[in-house]
Amino acid sequence: MKKIIFLLTILCISCEDVVTIDLPKAAEQIVIDAELGRSQGGGMATLRVLVTKTTDFYSTDILSVDDASVSLQYDNEVLAANPVEDGLYTLDIPEITTDKQYQLIVDVDGVSYTAKEELVLSGTFDSAIQGDGQLFSGNETEVLVTLTDLPGLGNFYLFDFSDNNLFVTRDRFYDGQPFTFSFFYDELFPKNEEVTIRMVGIDEAFFTYMQILLSHSGQGGGGPFATATSTLLGNFTSATETDVALGYFRVVEYSSLPFTAE
Repeated sequence: MKKIIFLLTILCISCEDVVTIDLPKAAEQIVIDAELGRSQGGGMATLRVLVTKTTDFYSTDILSVDDASVSLQYDNEVLAANPVEDGLYTLDIPEITTDKQYQLIVDVDGVSYTAKEELVLSGTFDSAIQGDGQLFSGNETEVLVTLTDLPGLGNFYLFDFSDNNLFVTRDRFYDGQPFTFSFFYDELFPKNEEVTIRMVGIDEAFFTYMQILLSHSGQGGGGPFATATSTLLGNFTSATETDVALGYFRVVEYSSLPFTAE
């Protein structure tokens, strides 16, 4: 019996070794994460466009594209976004409305990537309060979120709970009604620090895109494009089939509420 126990101990220790597989280097691709958004009810809208390049499977570096040309076209106008830092470009416009199409144009290395979308309205973000529920380890933090859905539109929502915690939902079972659900932060979530929870109205196409993206990333800390098991294309197009940009452009309405875990 002692020999068997000793053998099992050796096997368990050997399983702790980290194996690194030498994967082939993939060609770099452009990644464009873009949102034109306004607060619920209207007012000033802001365009935020992050342009980066994909990296190797094991890399944690973010390769920003700082020399892109980014512009927004609508109503026969073309407005240039301003570079900020680390591949981020921004632009403020007085308002966005549901009766217009907004086209984003991103020029990188002589290639023009475009995407065209319309404004998606959002329901109301009513509250975000801490609950006492638990999930698996017993050390999670529960936040109870309540929203009131817009009636009859077939709405979809993206929730950003901060710290790369994302969640999507649709109003199949709560159309036009108040709805409360639980989200659980893991034990590493900071206590007694205020964060902002954001609810975004999205369309069905982006809802499906985010479902696949979240399944690829596992909501891990390495970023959604670092560990994807297959290529996930968004809504950007170019003049050729060989020039492909990953990422998505959406035009949205959103609400935000503060939350502090105790």
